[in-house]
Amino acid sequence: MSPAPNHKATPVPGSGPCLLCGTSAEPTVEHIIPRTLWKRFGIDPDRPDLARFRTTLCNRHNEATSKLHVRSDMMKLIETGELVTRKTLDHLSDWAIWVTLLFALERGSGVLGPEASRELLLRRFDTDRAGPPKGFRVYAAKVASYVEPADPRTVPYVLALQSDSRITLDAAGEPNGFTIREGPINASESIGLGKLVLLVVGLSFPSGPDHNERLDEAAAQVGLERIHPPGRTLPTLTPASVNMTDISKVFTVLPIGADPSLLPKGLQNLFG
Repeated sequence: MSPAPNHKATPVPGSGPCLLCGTSAEPTVEHIIPRTLWKRFGIDPDRPDLARFRTTLCNRHNEATSKLHVRSDMMKLIETGELVTRKTLDHLSDWAIWVTLLFALERGSGVLGPEASRELLLRRFDTDRAGPPKGFRVYAAKVASYVEPADPRTVPYVLALQSDSRITLDAAGEPNGFTIREGPINASESIGLGKLVLLVVGLSFPSGPDHNERLDEAAAQVGLERIHPPGRTLPTLTPASVNMTDISKVFTVLPIGADPSLLPKGLQNLFG
């Protein structure tokens, strides 16, 4: 996962209130990265250094979220990079987004703030409303090898997240400035597991009519293909040499030193 701030909602996973609903009844340990996946890599999921990947859920919500992990073909895709089908990619995108939101809630910040993350998570797991929420984009690469960061370094693209409380809006609801307040830690969340690297990108204000296409082009510069929303053709996910630093930093919410071309026009004038 991407670097996280020094914050944990549940310092002792399995004790205290449920991360989602707040009840203290029937607390359980929730492995945000599932135990079965760690074990596929020969890793003890209960290792102390993996505590940041665990949290507390009540038994009801633990059972609800566990449905994300009971997808053997998706787990095989993560482990081996094989079985690239529309179904496995849909399941992978769904899993990546909800895992990202769980981490955001556990850490207190992410591509969405904690309250927005909780609202979406409860809507998903209290109503069993299948599928990912609207607006997120998920990119993936199949790893042939990990390499050093690009030299010269990749210039990140700054995005204006619709969940970023620092962005001010004009009377028409269009971004027109920034305030100095706490916002999401980044525009995206990177996940490197097994043979795959994933990047979940939050919903951003458009820079123009071709905004989404240009997001895809920016992601492609670091070797990523879009897997959600699905395209007309199935991504090839050809094995590639990737660098997690370049991938995790391709999008940012910090304008200093970043490419402003994916910002809305009202903000490009400030930072362009």
